[in-house]
Amino acid sequence: MKTMREILRADSSDDFDMQMIGKFLSFASRGDRVGLNQMLIQGISPDVQDYDNRTALHLAASEGHTPIVELLVCYKANVNLKDRWKRTPLTDARLYGHRDICRILEVNGGNDFTNDQLMTVRHEEDSNDVKFDMSELNTEHSSTIRQGSFGESERVKWRGTWVVKTVVKRQICNPVKMILSAKDNTLLRELRHPNILQFLGSIVQQEEMVLITEYLPKGNLENILRQKARLDLPTAFRYALDIARGMNYLHEHKPCPIVHNHLGTRNLLQDEGGHLKIGEYWVQMLYEQINPDQNGKRSNPRNIENLIDDPKKDVRTFGFIFYQMLEGRHFMTSTNFDTINEEPVDFKPKFHLSRCTNRIHQLIEHCTSNNPSEIPSFGAVIEILEEESSSLGRAVCPC
Repeated sequence: MKTMREILRADSSDDFDMQMIGKFLSFASRGDRVGLNQMLIQGISPDVQDYDNRTALHLAASEGHTPIVELLVCYKANVNLKDRWKRTPLTDARLYGHRDICRILEVNGGNDFTNDQLMTVRHEEDSNDVKFDMSELNTEHSSTIRQGSFGESERVKWRGTWVVKTVVKRQICNPVKMILSAKDNTLLRELRHPNILQFLGSIVQQEEMVLITEYLPKGNLENILRQKARLDLPTAFRYALDIARGMNYLHEHKPCPIVHNHLGTRNLLQDEGGHLKIGEYWVQMLYEQINPDQNGKRSNPRNIENLIDDPKKDVRTFGFIFYQMLEGRHFMTSTNFDTINEEPVDFKPKFHLSRCTNRIHQLIEHCTSNNPSEIPSFGAVIEILEEESSSLGRAVCPC
């Protein structure tokens, strides 16, 4: 029987291999030293890489997980492997200001080959490298999947790795023209967080926008809730924290916050480690309003001009999703959950089944409130969830 090391080194295109690599890198990104060490003991190479040639050391250095960096160095991880942007782990540690990690890497021979120049978003004329060549997509064993609400998706192979190809048609929401500029494309490819789906690139093909994203084989939250109706408290808290952390990363993005505006159970996807990742956070960037009004301003479909840049709509949607996880879809009464955030509605959450604390009741009430001043930020949501989850007597998710 092959060892894990032999399996992972034999054929990097194997679907099982990529799941194991994804799990390993997820442990590094989250700071899970126990999980990472167990896989290293079983024989996985510390130098396995993701779609962008990033290693566990790159991810740990970016996130500031010093114990993970020390562990990987003990296992003789290559401290000078370069990712797609020619950055080493030391480059990332310096970029995010983790001085203790910089010292560890330097002592162990780490180099920064970028001459201390920080990676910035490139100008559109310099961004040709993010465009996909459709001929690289192998559809020989492709299959149709459902990974989100916008567009038709199928699983295909790109450079030997399973990815998701999504074709988004022009009529996503009439009347609009779908645009994903080179600047947006570059920005999306450079986003990195354990709780957001990895965006790999896009290409315009005639009247359609083709998006390439990470493939997660375990389905979405909608499927999970369809099978289980409602979740136990620890699982609901863990999923809620996954969503809140991913959304907080997007909302706190500098210099421009990224507002999702289309958050839903269909684009909350489960990774190999059983955590949720947020997908379709790029959809709002696809809208370019093309009907100017009499003053020359572009009109917005469905009167969403006041919502596009308002992160509180995302928090409100999160509140409904959290409530659904705790109480089940049938306790949404007569309200249509899929359209509940299109227009403000009177919603009074009632907790019949879940045995949550009053603090969680109040959190959901505030998140789903029609009064914007009552709706908290995702940072405040995370703080409450972490404190409440610790009172359950078990760690919901490593911070």
